[in-house]
Amino acid sequence: MAVKLWMPSAFDRHTRIGEIIGRMVIEYGEMEWDLCLLVSHVSGDDDTAFKAIYRSRGETQRINVADALVRHKLTEGKFRTIYEQTIANIRRCLKLRNQYAHTNWLDTPSDGLCFVDVEELAKSDQVFEISNAKRYQLDLETVSDQQRFFIEVLQNLRYLCMEYQYLNGSSSHQGFHYVENVKPPLAATEISVGQI
Repeated sequence: MAVKLWMPSAFDRHTRIGEIIGRMVIEYGEMEWDLCLLVSHVSGDDDTAFKAIYRSRGETQRINVADALVRHKLTEGKFRTIYEQTIANIRRCLKLRNQYAHTNWLDTPSDGLCFVDVEELAKSDQVFEISNAKRYQLDLETVSDQQRFFIEVLQNLRYLCMEYQYLNGSSSHQGFHYVENVKPPLAATEISVGQI
């Protein structure tokens, strides 16, 4: 008979927060795909758009390649302004996604759900000591607001895809559901450095 091992998780008491974070980490790929579709529409070349973006390793590189293929083809005006805002917001979504994908999670009696950003810790010039690790506290309000931000950014990216096709005459449907003035998301609260 096999013995089933089980390790407690920081998300045992915070399942809803875990679900939202999991969706943001996983669904970031949908955002990349829609960015690829926008590149395809603007360039008029599905094959080149797909291969240029997905042969690149790393999410930051993919955004940079997409931006290089699109930005110079957009004339000044409302569409380009929305595009530039959306690209900046995609970068913010990526930062959130990476923060959650590369962390160590804790559930402490005093602070609740917290995480240590291990990439941030690794980039420090200080000698690694776990006691130097900054902890960030997270709650349902914060991750719900971050999820709202992801949804609005994705909606604006999809708006750009539809609107570009309408503007270049390849579709009779205008873009819809554009979210004006996307408000930046709440951030996790940094708490004191201390024993983990």
